[in-house]
Amino acid sequence: MTSENAKRFFEIQCGKKSSEFVTLAQSGSARVNFLATSGNEKFIITYNENVPENESFLYYSNIFSQLHLNTPHILAVSTDRKMYVQEFLGEHTLSEIIAKEQLSTDVKLLIKQTLEKLFSLQILTQGKIDFTKTFEYENYDELPVTHDLYYFKNFVADVLELEYNKSVLLREFKLIVKLIEGLEPKGIMIRDFQARNIMVNTNNEVSFIDYQSAMKGPLMYDVISFLFQAKANFPEEFKNEMLAYYIQQFEDPMVRAQLQGSVKPIQLMRFLQVLGAYGFRGLIQRKSHFLASLEQGILNITQLSNSWKYMENYPELKKVIHQLTSEKTKSKIDEILNLNH
Repeated sequence: MTSENAKRFFEIQCGKKSSEFVTLAQSGSARVNFLATSGNEKFIITYNENVPENESFLYYSNIFSQLHLNTPHILAVSTDRKMYVQEFLGEHTLSEIIAKEQLSTDVKLLIKQTLEKLFSLQILTQGKIDFTKTFEYENYDELPVTHDLYYFKNFVADVLELEYNKSVLLREFKLIVKLIEGLEPKGIMIRDFQARNIMVNTNNEVSFIDYQSAMKGPLMYDVISFLFQAKANFPEEFKNEMLAYYIQQFEDPMVRAQLQGSVKPIQLMRFLQVLGAYGFRGLIQRKSHFLASLEQGILNITQLSNSWKYMENYPELKKVIHQLTSEKTKSKIDEILNLNH
């Protein structure tokens, strides 16, 4: 997709002349984004060959817009469904602001606002989404949970040649699947709810932009994804304070108890899945963003394994996690990075 084609599409569909049209840097996806400037207005033009992914994003965007949520309005879509124009929601991601300001007063307010807006999105979309229209998975059930566990096994445990009994570990994985499937309350789960997928405008208002992989799942999942992302590295006390802040938005004491009870199981799942991504994207594909977070990812899962009493139900997995901080594993990581250099 050339910038010229995207520019032509934007100008014809939106009836505006662009004074500036630039290609934005790609992140982890195959999507190509362009930024168009027309007078005082800015727009994002997205091109993506993956039509089912686009359909999911457009479906969610339509519902979110009807509910007046903090997500981009879609202004035009090409007939082949591969290109669309969306509202511009800010120059900076929340991730960029956190990197620059650390845990400043403004950042704390933005994090609180994010949790408030996430709560609103979760509550207002209840009963409004047809999850058969989702991209890849309808529910965070046996298939995606098993996939996430194997992601960790294949791209961390196996790549780093950690020792484990295969049949014992896989039986433990089945127990974890049952645990996760039983978590309540459920609703929309954006899945990759990270500061890099949250835009901040000049009025310090946050917007969510990356939700095409959303499915039905435990409401606590996105909260854990956000507060415990390795790159942000928030202090433990602050993470716990924000967890409590999110949970207190629910009035029903039973729901609050369910949410509190789902924190550790979801931390386990999320930390394993994220480490799998760091293994694949970092150790194998050598993408710097993922490599930089590998150490923090290992620290997160190790701390959880050491502090959560129910890890004793998964002794083989605990043994694997324990090996992540060994000198042998550190040497193996260095060896892989040097080989791939």
